[in-house]
Amino acid sequence: MTITLPTTLAVLVVSHTHWDREWYHPAPRFRQRLVALVDELLDAPAPPGVSFLLDGQAVVLDDYLAVRPERREALATRLKDGALEAGPWYVLADELIPSAEALVRNLLVGRAVLRALGAEPPPVLYCPDSFGHPAALPTIAAGFGLPLIVLWRGYGGPHWPAGDVARWRAADGAEALLYHLPPDGYEFGASLPADERAADRWRRVRDVLAPRAALGMALLLNGADHHARQPDLDRALEALARAARPDEVRRASLRVFARELGARARGATLPEVCGELRDSSGYAWSLQGTFGTRAAQKRRNARVERMLVRDAEPWCALAARAGAPSRRALGRAAWTTLLLAHPHDTLCGTSVDAVARAMDQRLDDAQAQGEGLRDDAILDLVGHDRARAREHAHEWSPVVLVRNRAARPRGGIAELDVARFRRHVRVGPGSGHAAAWPEPSPAPIGLGARVPLQVLHDAPRHDRVESPLHYPDDDLVDVARVVAWVPPVPGYGIAALPISREPGAADGAPDAVRVGEHWIENEALRLSISAAGVVRLATRDGLMAMESVIGFEDVGDVGDLYTHSPRDPVVHPTAILGPRVVHRGPLRGELRAAWWLEVPTASTRERRSASTAALVVHAAFALDAGASFVRVRVWGENEARDHRLRVVFATGIPNAEVWADAAFGPVRRARPGAPVDDAELQPATAPLARWVTLASSARGVTVFSDGLAEYEATPTGDVAITLVRAVGELSRADLPERPGHAGWPAPVPGAQARGPFEARFALLPHGPRDASTIALVERTADDVLLPLVGDTLRSALDVPPAAAGLELDGEGLALSACKESEDGAWTVLRCVNLLDTEVRGAWRVGPRVSQRVSEARLARLDETPQEPLVVAGGTIPFAAAPRAVVTVLVR
Repeated sequence: MTITLPTTLAVLVVSHTHWDREWYHPAPRFRQRLVALVDELLDAPAPPGVSFLLDGQAVVLDDYLAVRPERREALATRLKDGALEAGPWYVLADELIPSAEALVRNLLVGRAVLRALGAEPPPVLYCPDSFGHPAALPTIAAGFGLPLIVLWRGYGGPHWPAGDVARWRAADGAEALLYHLPPDGYEFGASLPADERAADRWRRVRDVLAPRAALGMALLLNGADHHARQPDLDRALEALARAARPDEVRRASLRVFARELGARARGATLPEVCGELRDSSGYAWSLQGTFGTRAAQKRRNARVERMLVRDAEPWCALAARAGAPSRRALGRAAWTTLLLAHPHDTLCGTSVDAVARAMDQRLDDAQAQGEGLRDDAILDLVGHDRARAREHAHEWSPVVLVRNRAARPRGGIAELDVARFRRHVRVGPGSGHAAAWPEPSPAPIGLGARVPLQVLHDAPRHDRVESPLHYPDDDLVDVARVVAWVPPVPGYGIAALPISREPGAADGAPDAVRVGEHWIENEALRLSISAAGVVRLATRDGLMAMESVIGFEDVGDVGDLYTHSPRDPVVHPTAILGPRVVHRGPLRGELRAAWWLEVPTASTRERRSASTAALVVHAAFALDAGASFVRVRVWGENEARDHRLRVVFATGIPNAEVWADAAFGPVRRARPGAPVDDAELQPATAPLARWVTLASSARGVTVFSDGLAEYEATPTGDVAITLVRAVGELSRADLPERPGHAGWPAPVPGAQARGPFEARFALLPHGPRDASTIALVERTADDVLLPLVGDTLRSALDVPPAAAGLELDGEGLALSACKESEDGAWTVLRCVNLLDTEVRGAWRVGPRVSQRVSEARLARLDETPQEPLVVAGGTIPFAAAPRAVVTVLVR
């Protein structure tokens, strides 16, 4: 059934401000302006039906109340009666760099802030300025009961259907109504005239809106960046309405617009789109050049996110379900801290240096909170009483607690820190004249029942044992970083290995690593480095070989924080230092080499400078016993300006299909389409989450990254990943790739990225991309990014029993989240079906948790309970539809 569109146009005007929390000013300065804006809104009368949109985010409410706590009731009243609208987001984040779970936490925190004020957000996923949108956004919208997505960048132009409304479908079949803003976006209705100029303004407005109005109505946003309410808006709207007749112009709220657009869309035939929205060339700038900007911060954010999602929340949730105190309020505090680093101008790096420095501090804070939550929950799970342990220090029997951060049993290589007591350290009065720092002890190390281990390095450090009832006990200890071959540990389980002075076995792993002066190998792979610096990686079965698997390239960059603008020449290494053997096995073999580049020290608009400086890029290649992948660590120190340095992995698979990890499952990516004349040039780079796969019908290679956010897959089969992007201007107007300013010009010397850089990768050769390979890549992502790890519990009074936590059955199912529910009543278990076929899966909880589980329900992403599931002895079976995101609540 189709609807008959009206012959006249209905334009709904929504007054708003677009509030970049920090950008060309830091957040405290913008907050001063925000307080003045909201004060004015609260002080003015609020006639019925008159509304003002606070940009779809709730953080502005927190920011305002931090200064004006006495106006909480007045603010809550305006939100409840609709005079003000905010949310559903907590912050208007970049949507392509954060993980899906970070976007979900963003919406959960935004909802909590509004509900604490007795309000609800409008039923709209409002995304007015995000630099592109993930393919899973309809899934996220549906999971929060938001039927409409309003957006601007990343959609529109000749590569997309005409019109302002479409149905956007995600890989799991979830659908949302998409409303697309005009080419001038959220500023199109700013500063409406209240005099005779209204007729000319209306003609310009109608000429843009009417040809695109697929349903006969349009949204006109009256406002702009950091704008207060237009003072003469009532007269301006009256003038515009008179000029528009017989078309209709009227004031509305975002909630009213969503309701009326949804009513018109019912039964209408609309174009359908799917996939990512990252290209609006010829319509609006999509600003896809930001993924390499301030690269180190993006990497750090990804690592902190991963720690919260996979190494803090699950242990807290399992401990709470086993009877320990809930830590959900502390978990929300940690997430709120991290989310303050996610606004698009912050996480994308497109802000002044003061904003970048504030982001660094937030990342430090979030990491400290997450590590504390994790450590405390693990001690609860193993039953360690810190106060009792301090009172019985003479009975300490140190153990290493090995934790498995995956929802499946894993054994084999574990990376452990083994601490051995050397002497007590006094602190406070009488602690002067301490002994000199001694040399590391040569004492042997043993774990468990002669667990095979290999010491990587050993060094002394101070270690504190803390208690809620005592001063910390500080000791000097020797800490050895070892790799050990451990028996299987259950999914989200903890195993304790006693520390002894009996040396661990030198071998015992079923697949020992063999090391020569220029090569390392195990049963699956062989890597060699020639004297000329050629790194070759091959499978031992002879089916795959990658010649010159790693390289480096450096090109001039005279762009700004938004857009890469290259300048030749491209510089490649001119010499190699090494290789040399660092670890000789039998559990880990490692080779290192260094590549020498002569990099121009700066670039101008015309050319790179003639003066050069040495840029030495170090790389370590590590192969573990039993591993099907090789680890690669890259590091160096950048002293040049105005350039982009990339590591290039040569897969040897030309014209490959490219699949990349993304929110709630991988997406297939192609190189950009033909450029549109006089428009922003769409770069060949793309956002990098955990991995990217290049595959042919016969074979494939997956490159894993621990957080760098920009890659390019070339037709020749290379994967180039940005290590350093060094520029010095927030915005330039003279770029051929994007004529005009994308932001306010300002110097950003900190974005030249002077100083050390580092990144970690892994390479996995495999077969063609099929269901088994998809599952293998996901398992390997956990093994690369979340390996078995362990830390020493020096104050253990006995050997804790093994703690089995959580396992996920079902080939092709990937753990997404395990957390306490927002209301504290449930444990939230979420997984994603990565396959295009249905998968029968099951969650299995450990004995301590299963004793307290009697009910399970399917749920939306927002944790709204739905139909019940069967619980049978700690097992919760379920069916996952193709590419589905399945959320289960248990209690």
